[in-house]
Amino acid sequence: MTTQIVIQPSEGIQKEFVGKVQSWINEVLEKKGTLTAPAVIFINIWRGMDELQAFYQQEQQELGIATGGETDFLATHEAWKDHPRIHICQERVKDVQDVVLQGVLHHEMSHAFHHGTPEFYTFRYSTKLQQAGQSCGMDLELLQQFVYMLSVALKDYDVVTWLTDIGLGFGQLHLLEYMISDTEDERRIWEVVCTNPTSRKLAVAHFLKTLLPIEALVSLRLQRAEIVKNQWKEAYRWLSETIQEELVSFAHIAMTYKDKPFQQRLENVTFKLIAEASL
Repeated sequence: MTTQIVIQPSEGIQKEFVGKVQSWINEVLEKKGTLTAPAVIFINIWRGMDELQAFYQQEQQELGIATGGETDFLATHEAWKDHPRIHICQERVKDVQDVVLQGVLHHEMSHAFHHGTPEFYTFRYSTKLQQAGQSCGMDLELLQQFVYMLSVALKDYDVVTWLTDIGLGFGQLHLLEYMISDTEDERRIWEVVCTNPTSRKLAVAHFLKTLLPIEALVSLRLQRAEIVKNQWKEAYRWLSETIQEELVSFAHIAMTYKDKPFQQRLENVTFKLIAEASL
């Protein structure tokens, strides 16, 4: 089935930028092979952060969405209305190198192919899961944030694995290098929350956003993946060696659930991290 790509640029978007987005999207389309893909994917190109943030706020209010919609990423994806949509803001990425943006568009297209239905944005909060969250001080709102961040890490694992399989993993290395190039804000937050069991768990889930994809690329023996893993260790050198090792071990545990349905994977990883005393 042919996938229709609908690019919707805001007024004032540079034609050159639209052309680059289209070319990077086409690189994925040309390599997707027989993968069953959505009938249509919408690519929204926003001019400024204010209009992107206003869009997300309105959508979340109308649809009752409690998590997601963060606009500090280089680009985002969702399927809140039964079809995948990708959002990228020209103002947000104006100083980002093309090689990184290429990886971003490859990344978001892979999300659209693999996570293009509401199933991947609607999470279950069973009584058992809420009780587990309460055991480390999480109310429902904090548990939602915790589960959301773990869902991001798991979906990113799927994305980089598939892109590597079709020969586009190189772009993910550039993207991951960009993501770990500045961890100063994370360091400051960690210094504040590391002794609080609840906030600490949320921070650990955030760390897995980059570490789990890196470990996936290392396991696939992608060229330069080990170099990027060493860069991750250096970028997070303010974490103790023990914590770094525990994070890597947990990432490997999360990878063992790869063949299970997404919601089951997410629930298993959530329970596992809540129960992991070392983290």
